[in-house]
Amino acid sequence: MEPTQVRPANPQHSDTLPHTSENYRTATIRTPEIRVEKYGNWEIEYEFTPAAGDHGNLLVVFSSVGSKYGFGAALSGVQCNVLRIRDRFDGGPSYYVARAMDFSVSDAVEELITHYREKLGLARETVVLAGSSKGGSAAIFYALKYGYRHIVASTPQYFIGSYSQGHGVLGEWVLGEGQPQENVDRLDSVLPELLAETTDLDRNIYLFSSTKDYQYEEHVVHFLPALRKYSNFNFFMVESPALVKHAEVTRQGLSVILSVIYALTEGTVPRFGEVQIGSNEVDGDAATEHLSDLRARDTAAGVLTAAQLTPEQATLSGHAFLPGVSAEQGEEAGARETKQLVLVRDEQAWVADAKTVPVDQLYLKYFDTHFASYKDGGFTCEARELFDALPDGVYDVFARVTSESEDIDRRVPLVAYRAIDRRAASGGREVILRGDAKSVRVIKRDLTAAGPGGSVFSLKRFATEGPRLRVHGVFFLPGRNADRATHSTYYLTLRGADGRHTVALKAVKREDKVRPHMAPGDFGSYSFGYFTAVDKDGVDLSDVPPGTYTAEIAMSVGGGLFAHQAGELEVREDRASSVARRTSGRNERVITRARLRRGLRRRLWRS
Repeated sequence: MEPTQVRPANPQHSDTLPHTSENYRTATIRTPEIRVEKYGNWEIEYEFTPAAGDHGNLLVVFSSVGSKYGFGAALSGVQCNVLRIRDRFDGGPSYYVARAMDFSVSDAVEELITHYREKLGLARETVVLAGSSKGGSAAIFYALKYGYRHIVASTPQYFIGSYSQGHGVLGEWVLGEGQPQENVDRLDSVLPELLAETTDLDRNIYLFSSTKDYQYEEHVVHFLPALRKYSNFNFFMVESPALVKHAEVTRQGLSVILSVIYALTEGTVPRFGEVQIGSNEVDGDAATEHLSDLRARDTAAGVLTAAQLTPEQATLSGHAFLPGVSAEQGEEAGARETKQLVLVRDEQAWVADAKTVPVDQLYLKYFDTHFASYKDGGFTCEARELFDALPDGVYDVFARVTSESEDIDRRVPLVAYRAIDRRAASGGREVILRGDAKSVRVIKRDLTAAGPGGSVFSLKRFATEGPRLRVHGVFFLPGRNADRATHSTYYLTLRGADGRHTVALKAVKREDKVRPHMAPGDFGSYSFGYFTAVDKDGVDLSDVPPGTYTAEIAMSVGGGLFAHQAGELEVREDRASSVARRTSGRNERVITRARLRRGLRRRLWRS
């Protein structure tokens, strides 16, 4: 066989090649797509995910109160076509039934469902309707009104008018201005009338609820006499000592809910009847012993969940508590816990007091065999003064929890559920807060102590316009991609006789400006390797005292810090006549020579 010949010395023009076609692999990737389209009288926002492989049914999902699309990420394993419809019509919710008593909403939604069903070539019998709470009511409503057979409804409301009345934004949006009682009564009758009028009882209904949910008595029990008449009615009573709130029923029963959805969307119709999931039975003695042993164990919770770090503010918050319950005092009496954050470096410790704050649903996050509420398990710490007082260095952060009445004093490494990286600077120094599942660290360092370190820097503008300083240019580190605005943090520091003044700059996408500074053979992505002032009008100098300053630009990226001198700035009393003088640094000259050499090579190659 003849070897393949490549003729780079005699290239053909790209116009002689076929046009660029769609890549079949790209076209068949299963990617959720959010769209806003008009059906009937309404613009409808929805998310559609095509089926993976040979899984042709259609799952239609309605959202609960406070959620954008029903069941969040829990449906990622469903293989069929998924249509998730947002309850947002003309700016507000409708219960998928009426928007300010305009019932044309439901016809518009049905038109959307029918559009996708027919586009996919599916029969009505292959559609599964599912939802939780408000979405559960919608699933029942659409199945009865428009003739769908498969319904999965968790904790639905029966009297949707009464539930909407005075319930956050639902009231005005659904019932109309003033939420008149006649509108409440009208909406309250919607589901009872549909259930009474429907004669086709050949449906597969899966209803989830719990006796520990207050809505069981207020709403769900009213469904049961009518729903029990259907040919395949399945009722799941979800029970657990950890169930405290309405929304937790769906979370607790989610595994079974998903198993039902998986089966229905694959064409299998399970029959369970009326069953119980879990139990409310608690062995009091075993619970007391377990929680007491847990309290005595040498452990504590210390989790950073949020951090605000700016030149003006440093606030850390999260969870810090002693797990378990004191056998002597019991959880109701409670043991008063005090909390601190401790920063340790070279066997020295800096301590900041933290406030105890209530946190909702910690009993779900930290359930361990038996229920304990940990209602006061949160903390918040205003750490600005602590950061100001810290010497430069790297610090490990710990949570310290003390219960004097129990003679307990424990210190544990602070960790973070999700990776956290916060950076801020003032007075010529940067503070970095970084956390992950193993540790949290605070780094404080001098911005002006860094050097170029192999970074590429080219100052494009450094000039005053009235009381503002225009400053922007190229700054990136070869080998480390600068392909997004968060790739690094830029700062401008002014050093003068009265001290240092630091302001944050921002990264912007200027590929045309960055590309000429890339070395031959470097195929990195540096399109965001361009810095400029946060304010489009430049850096405000009105708070900078009059004087002469040396200006430096610093780039904080990963664990590295790089800096280049920008020039000198003379800030005058009237600010409007301040003068900026650029420094022609060595790095910029090297770039210029490199650019000339590349240009010379190109000309020689063409010749």
